Amino acid sequence: MTVEIRKMNLKILKSKFLPVDKVILENKNILELEKDFKNSIIDIKKNDEIISEEKKQVEVIHEEKKSEKRFWRIKKKEEMISEIKKKKIKSSEIKEEKIIDVKKKEETNIPNFMTIAKVEWDNNEIHAGIIKDPTAKGGFRYKVIEPVLSEKEEKTFEMIKKLLMTELSVSMGEIKTKKEAEYKLKKKIHSMIKKYRLRIPPKNIEKINYFAVRDFIYLGKIEPLMRDNMIEEISCDGTNVPIYVWHRENESMPTNIIFEKEAELNNFVRKMAYICGKHVSASSPILDASLPGGSRVNLTLGREITKRGSTFTIRRFKADPITVIDLIKYGTMSVDIAAFMWYLIEKRTTMLVAGGTASGKTTALNALASFIRPGQKVVSIEDTQELNLPHENWIPAVSRQSFSDKQVGEINQFDLLRAALRQRPDIIIVGETRGQEAYTLFQAMATGHGGFSSIHADSIEATLTRLTSAPMEVPRALISNSLDLIMLQLKIRLGEKSVRRVIQVAEIEGLDKQTGEIKTHTLFQWNPIEDKHEFMGKSIVFKKIKERDGETDEKFAYELTKRRLALEWMVKNNIRDYRDVSNNVMEYYADPERYYERKRLEM
Repeated sequence: MTVEIRKMNLKILKSKFLPVDKVILENKNILELEKDFKNSIIDIKKNDEIISEEKKQVEVIHEEKKSEKRFWRIKKKEEMISEIKKKKIKSSEIKEEKIIDVKKKEETNIPNFMTIAKVEWDNNEIHAGIIKDPTAKGGFRYKVIEPVLSEKEEKTFEMIKKLLMTELSVSMGEIKTKKEAEYKLKKKIHSMIKKYRLRIPPKNIEKINYFAVRDFIYLGKIEPLMRDNMIEEISCDGTNVPIYVWHRENESMPTNIIFEKEAELNNFVRKMAYICGKHVSASSPILDASLPGGSRVNLTLGREITKRGSTFTIRRFKADPITVIDLIKYGTMSVDIAAFMWYLIEKRTTMLVAGGTASGKTTALNALASFIRPGQKVVSIEDTQELNLPHENWIPAVSRQSFSDKQVGEINQFDLLRAALRQRPDIIIVGETRGQEAYTLFQAMATGHGGFSSIHADSIEATLTRLTSAPMEVPRALISNSLDLIMLQLKIRLGEKSVRRVIQVAEIEGLDKQTGEIKTHTLFQWNPIEDKHEFMGKSIVFKKIKERDGETDEKFAYELTKRRLALEWMVKNNIRDYRDVSNNVMEYYADPERYYERKRLEM
């Protein structure tokens, strides 16, 4: 464009203003300039091309560098990912190893339950059973599984307990049953949670309700044990010692329940004494009593007389008593012994049930008492009530402790027995003979009253020795004239199990004129090899009945046959409830012949 403009300007200059030779010169210069300009433009283009190529090379290099950086970044990322993966694998392996270790530990910690069952206590998820435990003496432990409170829950529960102690006021006249007490206690806890705006989840409230009801209304830690019918005895030997139980199948074994603090155990013993309606203190630290359900309790308070701390022993009372049918099934006595005892009790004979501790003397006495003819007046005398008779015409008398150290207001078994003789009873039952009441009992037997009692002894000879020694000191002549027979029952080991057996039934034959000793005649003897009872010969007591009532041998045999069949029928049909057994005995007494014929046809 610049060259063309200049050419136009030259033409104009030639035509108008400039001379020709000047214009020619200028035109030459312009041409040279044009050439130079053209050359410079070419150079510029070349330079631009070079620059563009250089730029391209730089860009390529830059891109290569970028790609290299990307490559190394990617490589680093890959390396990092691989390292993370390795770490994750290692951590997962470690975690798996830890989980395996925990599982192994848990497997070792999980108790191996031999037997486990839910404790019957409303809807509470309480379980109990027997586990194998090498740390326990005997290799077994009775384990109670209850809801577990965390530290936070324990603090809230302790706070609620303190609030209940300060705020809860109940009139005993308002509460008639324990269910009502449970309802009122739970209602009070609910209102207190609202009142003090306590943030407690519903699940935790259920736990707190359970522990509050357990500790305030029932027997606290040992309540689950009291609800197991297989437990006969519960004993605590002091603080930091496991509570022991006597199980019907596994016998004595420790539990997982412990009173760790001395104050806690002392308070529990005082509470139990209060429930029994008695008082225990430092001045009178020993107490024999019975719980409202009938279980027998012995308590000691403090370390003065029991050096490991307060103690208690509960001999549980069965709400469903063991009957004579149960004793036959267990093998404790045979059908023949039961039938013979039935006949003798009907004839108002006198007898003693002898045996060692926990041999089942009171149980046997209670079972045999169901054979007493309906309508006969029965008076029972005990320190703590253990007998549970189905008879309507029955006076259960219980001794009473004194109100002070001077024996003021004390009523013992001797006082009760003297009072019973004025009540004109047909049968007198003394729970346990061990003192001066023995003489009065034998005097009552000698005057024609039917009488039963139990006594601690491990043989027939030991029984007679105890009766004639202090503090009983019953004359031998009185024993030989008033007592008809002694039934000895012991707890023995048979193989690996502990069983109760009637070892011997001995009749009192009379006094030996030469030695002055009491002669006995064994009627039934237990054979330990075959584990059965054998009849040893004719009965001396039957001779007395024969002389008194004019019975014949044939009549005696027939009476035993009728009773044996009745018992066998009840065993066969599993009639073991004490009410059902009592009803069958009453039905028999109503019409023995009809009952016998009916059951004989059914058999």
